[in-house]
Amino acid sequence: MKIACAAPIEMENYIEELKEQLLYQLLPQYMLTEELEQIHSYHLFKHNDQSNHLYNGLLNEALQVISSLQTVIAVIESIQNRHIQSSDREIFTKNIKTLEKYGLVFPIPIDSFMKENHLISYSQDETYKDYVH
Repeated sequence: MKIACAAPIEMENYIEELKEQLLYQLLPQYMLTEELEQIHSYHLFKHNDQSNHLYNGLLNEALQVISSLQTVIAVIESIQNRHIQSSDREIFTKNIKTLEKYGLVFPIPIDSFMKENHLISYSQDETYKDYVH
């Protein structure tokens, strides 16, 4: 018999916060409204029934999901102002596979987050300068 601990509600809430950060803060920096609507229709982060192992809300699973989401966010943020390196690709892919292992779908390739695709450039945006002052 194996005893498993359920993840506390705070961890579940944190997972949701990380998913929202990716969906509503990072993705809009790289994709136009039409693209975002299309992506949301893919049911980003919805459970994939074809996965061999779905997320069941266990503590060890929650820790892996949190770690993977944090890492994906960190990689995306780190490549905002530089070129993607092979280590970035490896880390990104590994963590996307971990999310997929738990049935969480994120079908956006790392190349979508290339610095050339970054839509927000505060140094060139006059409205941002006016807003800050």
